[in-house]
Amino acid sequence: MNSTMPDYLFYDTLRLNRGAGGVLNVSEVLLRGMRLSAGQAIVPASERHPRLFELARRSGLSRFVLETLLYNAHQLRAWLSGRRVSSLFPNYFLPFAPFGRHRDAIVIVHDLQYKAHPEHFSRTKRLWLDWNLRRLARSHAQVVFISRSSQQDFERHFGPCRRSAVIFNPVDAITTPVPPDAPPAGERYLIAAYHYYPHKNFGGTLRLFERMKRAGLVDRLDITGNGAAEVARMVAAEAPALRGCVHHRGLVSREELIGLYRGAQAFISLSRFEGFNLSAAEAATLGVPLLLSDIPVHRELFGGYAFLVDERDCDLEALSRYLASHRQARPAWANAPACTPAAVAARYLGLQRTAASFEGALP
Repeated sequence: MNSTMPDYLFYDTLRLNRGAGGVLNVSEVLLRGMRLSAGQAIVPASERHPRLFELARRSGLSRFVLETLLYNAHQLRAWLSGRRVSSLFPNYFLPFAPFGRHRDAIVIVHDLQYKAHPEHFSRTKRLWLDWNLRRLARSHAQVVFISRSSQQDFERHFGPCRRSAVIFNPVDAITTPVPPDAPPAGERYLIAAYHYYPHKNFGGTLRLFERMKRAGLVDRLDITGNGAAEVARMVAAEAPALRGCVHHRGLVSREELIGLYRGAQAFISLSRFEGFNLSAAEAATLGVPLLLSDIPVHRELFGGYAFLVDERDCDLEALSRYLASHRQARPAWANAPACTPAAVAARYLGLQRTAASFEGALP
């Protein structure tokens, strides 16, 4: 363990979980933003304890066990030195600690998908999440929700937290928009940039794409991310004329993804559940029109910017007017400034300063 104590220890142990997906991407952007902030020493756990981290990787040690060991070791050292060290846990887990009430901890809760779609989670996983989130609600940790919708879901099941805040995810996108008068080159396409999961509702996306293609609004659907085999099975059931218009590109580079966003007629996501929808936020930051399912978080984050789709009876004339109006007006997404990595990092760094000031004022 290094002799110099950091101000924040960022538990990047999600890197030990190969299936972390978008949560891992968000945590990496947040860590970079925080480390670029002046006046604070933020150190990731993997850098602070490289040998222990590598041992955990090789042995398959659970990140939950590793986080518990490290958190208690740093708590003890902070108590002996008299210096406060804040611990940031980027994915719901609050380590067990025999002493204290976790006032030095910040825990991010992304969503409660397992409550909305329990059929996709084992009973053991649901019980594990229930136990952890109930502990979190009763602790003195600073709990951060990535949307007000996510916070409301949490409070409906576990009640309000003692200390909580809503801080949107950082969106790391190149913010130069497409020139107003430059039409997309080549074929007109929709972009669906996310991994395959049942709640993503690719079936609904295919149905809307088919209607838009028949109406002459688009020519093809481009999909990125994991899940090519699952999508291929769904497309195989469609008419032959449609099959050749759906292109699954798999995992693409960041530069290629930005190019796909910029050239698209619109970004499409008809997900049945989201805690934030980072891909939609990336597209919106770039000025791309959004076709989104009408769910609470989409209304919260993208209301007034996106076209919210009623799958049962989507009005294609209204959708066409939306796309034409968006191309002409080039509106800015209202939440883009709050989602820059620098703005999000500043919000996180302000949490413990506020808590320390409050505790210092208590008798």
